[in-house]
Amino acid sequence: MKKKRILITNDDGISAPSLDILRERLSKLGDVFISAPEFPMNAMGNSITLHKPVRVREVSEGKYAVSGTPADSARVGILTILEDKTDLLVSGINLGPNLGDDVNYSGTVAGAREAAMLGIPALAVSLAGYEHLDFERAADITLRVAEEIMEKGLPPRTLLNLNIPDTSAPINGIKICKLGIRIYERVVRERVDPSGKKYYWIIGEKLDGYADEGTDFEAINGGYASLTPLGLNYTDEKLSGELQNWNLNL
Repeated sequence: MKKKRILITNDDGISAPSLDILRERLSKLGDVFISAPEFPMNAMGNSITLHKPVRVREVSEGKYAVSGTPADSARVGILTILEDKTDLLVSGINLGPNLGDDVNYSGTVAGAREAAMLGIPALAVSLAGYEHLDFERAADITLRVAEEIMEKGLPPRTLLNLNIPDTSAPINGIKICKLGIRIYERVVRERVDPSGKKYYWIIGEKLDGYADEGTDFEAINGGYASLTPLGLNYTDEKLSGELQNWNLNL
């Protein structure tokens, strides 16, 4: 049987400690390669580099630093480093949560989304906190989900978003969830530079989230890992039906 080929990317950069931990765990499933940004690229979303070269540097055997975004790293890794022969892409393990609306900004989720756009089964993984930083346990849970993906597959143009509680307590299990709603700070700070010109600092602080029943926020708050299926089709079918009643004649 042909050995599976797995690609890891992230948005915390090639020096993130979770990369090698995750690589060791996933090596139980096949040959594992890393294609990650040279430097941290948090909150980059699905941006890709169009107007300058993307350079790739081999850090060690099978581990590559990419001078671009998480989406660049996923695309270059899949199409160039692994020559379009990738069985699974895992993006993470992110330092900090990617819950609810975070998925729209997250470079971690973007790496997995880019893989899904290329027809590759993909999993985004985040440690939902900044205190205990148990990447070893997070990698174990990631392996469990990856095993299921490899065995059962995913529908085309879909991906999974996994968040793992950052706690020293036992994790109660994995819950299949819908996205919750993230509350962000509604402020852009105006400042003045040394030359007297105004500039703006977009803070974007995460204040909280609505832990409604069945959401990823509820799962994390209850000591569960949350697993949310995401699709690439953003069409709102309900609203599409309502628009049929609009007077749009020209």
